[in-house]
Amino acid sequence: MEDTTISQHDGRKKMKDRRFVTLFASIPAIAAILAIQSCGGVGGTTLDNGGQGSVPAEFLALLSDEQRAASYLTPTDCAGCHGDEDGSQHADWMGTDHFESGITCEGCHGPGSVHKANPSKDNILTLPKIASPTVCAQCHGKIAEEYKFSQHDKLVTSPVERAITGPESYGRAYRCIACHGGTFRTETYDAGVDIATMPAEDIQAIAEGIINHAPHSAPCITCHDPHKSTGYLTDDGDEAQLRHATFNTDTTDVGPGTDVGTYQTFDHLCAQCHNGRGVDPGDAKLQSSTSRFGGHHSNQYNMLMGIGGVEGTGPVERNTAHSNAPGQCSHCHMPDGRHSFTVSFNACVPCHTETDAANRVTSIKSEILSGMYALRVRLANWSIDKFPGVDGNEHLWEYRSYVPDPYTAADQSLIPIEIKRARHNYHYIIESGDFGVHNGPYAKHLITVANAELDSIGAAMPTTMGSVSQAQMEAVIQSDVARISQIDREGMD
Repeated sequence: MEDTTISQHDGRKKMKDRRFVTLFASIPAIAAILAIQSCGGVGGTTLDNGGQGSVPAEFLALLSDEQRAASYLTPTDCAGCHGDEDGSQHADWMGTDHFESGITCEGCHGPGSVHKANPSKDNILTLPKIASPTVCAQCHGKIAEEYKFSQHDKLVTSPVERAITGPESYGRAYRCIACHGGTFRTETYDAGVDIATMPAEDIQAIAEGIINHAPHSAPCITCHDPHKSTGYLTDDGDEAQLRHATFNTDTTDVGPGTDVGTYQTFDHLCAQCHNGRGVDPGDAKLQSSTSRFGGHHSNQYNMLMGIGGVEGTGPVERNTAHSNAPGQCSHCHMPDGRHSFTVSFNACVPCHTETDAANRVTSIKSEILSGMYALRVRLANWSIDKFPGVDGNEHLWEYRSYVPDPYTAADQSLIPIEIKRARHNYHYIIESGDFGVHNGPYAKHLITVANAELDSIGAAMPTTMGSVSQAQMEAVIQSDVARISQIDREGMD
């Protein structure tokens, strides 16, 4: 038959000029980041709190009218209620860099005289407003400016809005909001709250606070505990008041079939969200879950560690030296404590030269992209042969939710397990978003296994690959990513 070709730590270090690489970054964002890098030091206003020094207007705007009229006190005044005993907020604060630098309670919470006289959440800056990066930017101005260029600064509103309209499902059961609205994580998991028994109105209140006052996927307090030194160190060995470890090779809590309460509390600062949500490549799961890929868009850690794909029966090269790099994710995404999370090739030194690293990225991306495009063509070829004369038949290999309008998804009982295994690996790789850069050997292995599955049922090989450019291949793959993201945002099933 004819082949179907598819068209289409610390910020205090002086920053050096960097050459950046991101897989999908925009030129304006890169230019802005480069401008930021030309400045040394933290930048921003350094407050001598307790009422001394200049308080930025942006911070004052977060305060209620009542609190703006209040006067500053001393940490001792706060300790009267917030404790001097071990484990209290005041005692924990005394063990932090904030304490050593003279940053008092009121430097973040605002003047407290009115609050002391009549304690109320309405007359002191607290959650949700205190989750605004504006609070931290008073001292960490340079880092805050970098953060603005990160995806953590952005809010995908639909998962948070769903927690308002459907708190039982999207707050308590699926818990999408815990990663799409970082303040929810801070107010629940990190506060020891049992989400499974939370009243719906409490979930709704936190979600509304995120949208109205802290519209960020992961504000500063998602990763950093402002009240205490935690013992979780950066890859440089610095105490940065991190809430979780930056290195963990025990994948048990993010392995196949783990539940939401387990994988969302995985002890890894990045991978508590950037994991595959218990994605299960077993045949039983592939047969029963046919609406959409189980790993969402978040399986970067799973890819790094080499778990969660359909692996076949042969030997697996599961991961590379990258999985054991100090800091794992942060080693490459946060060199010199950079909070834009853009990757620069200098982070690859001394294992690679910058040129070697750049060449390796280009090579593996090209190889995986070609393999993924060819796999997609083979899936479409099988689908056309299986459903001749059916409108949109080139799409009918897909999960039910992913078949584009106006076409109707196929009866999934007509999709053989070989196709379900192959499409799982296809989506596993595109959802990781890196085209093999996190773990080239594992990505290549999953493509090989997927092709072996298609070989076993006679799916036609591509015949016109040479006429399709890398840019065209990437456009096709990215159109799949965009379509799936839109479907997820709309909550289709």
